[in-house]
Amino acid sequence: MKDFRVEAVAQTEFEEAAVWYENQRLGLGLEFIAEVDRVLIRIAHTDRFSTAPIATIHGGVIRREFVDRFPYHVIIVETETLRRVIMIRRGSSAPARWRSRI
Repeated sequence: MKDFRVEAVAQTEFEEAAVWYENQRLGLGLEFIAEVDRVLIRIAHTDRFSTAPIATIHGGVIRREFVDRFPYHVIIVETETLRRVIMIRRGSSAPARWRSRI
């Protein structure tokens, strides 16, 4: 199994989004957290992904995993030894933002 980590900036994005959803409706933030956690667990423990990489970089690929029920993506850098979450973002935000985080 590959090492797994969530970058601090991605964790902050996640926490800010959870607070925003909770402010929209009591309990919705917790539902968002549960859905993102499911994606993070899948990323950490899945040997193979069904989605194709969205980009290739030296030594690895960039992958995008979708969050159920919410318009969010989890963007990861995957190498032979590591899966690193670099962004947890709304699907409507600029797709190239992740490039600055590699």
